[in-house]
Amino acid sequence: MSAISIMIVEGNPSFLRVESFLFQKHCHPEMVVVGTAVRGDEALAQARVLRPDAILFDLAVCGCGGPAMIALLKRALPETAIIARGSPNEEIDREALLAAGIDDVVSKFASPTELLPVIKRVWENRLNRRAQESAAVFHSLKHRALNEPTMKKHGKPITILMADDEATDCLLVKTAVERAHLHNPRPGLILLDLNMPRKDGREALAEIKADSDLSKIPVVVLTGSKADEDFWRARNLGADMYLVKPVTFETLVNVTRSLGKYWFEIVEIPHDSESTPARPQENVVRVA
Repeated sequence: MSAISIMIVEGNPSFLRVESFLFQKHCHPEMVVVGTAVRGDEALAQARVLRPDAILFDLAVCGCGGPAMIALLKRALPETAIIARGSPNEEIDREALLAAGIDDVVSKFASPTELLPVIKRVWENRLNRRAQESAAVFHSLKHRALNEPTMKKHGKPITILMADDEATDCLLVKTAVERAHLHNPRPGLILLDLNMPRKDGREALAEIKADSDLSKIPVVVLTGSKADEDFWRARNLGADMYLVKPVTFETLVNVTRSLGKYWFEIVEIPHDSESTPARPQENVVRVA
């Protein structure tokens, strides 16, 4: 597993400098400090830019209301683990912290080596929950594709636009689509790679979803990137599905067939003259 990126929010600047040094000394390479803050508003601004895996949050930080600031952080970074730190002499409202989205509460005086297993445990729990949720959603989509009793067949052909700088990948997907027998779909579909020259796929996705004429077209990110940051950014920009490029042709055929059943036979995408449908954003999944 790659190093866990953490951000330390500590109200005492002297303690903050020492803690950052000790974390880098005793927890590297398992953990890397990517940012620090001494105020709540500063922490929120930095966290939005740095998007750390975990935040160590001192409940005595100036410029925040404890649970209120944690709630703001969770809304801005729902996938970031947040561990609150408090003094044993302080009264800590654990229920309010849990309601705000805290992952754990530890002593303010715990050393970096004592905190390391806590942060790893919290982060691994988050990864496991995310994997389970993604698997459950994908299983539901697959079940609907195989068992939907009212599947509709549409007679119009479809044009699939695939944006990818690798000619081999384009040819592979084209052959897989033909092998999957996708002959009667109604909606249009864009298969989009993220890492391309001249115009980055992330920029292209943002522009597509911001364009009123194009935003109704489903966009499936088909990329070699397994980075969590790319997955969540694609989701937030409006991608309908995130597929990590399969390593074998047969796997690609199977994925394409399942994808086709869902988008082309179950999900109804209206023509331009019709109203914009509710996008199944909650069904955005990553398939490796």
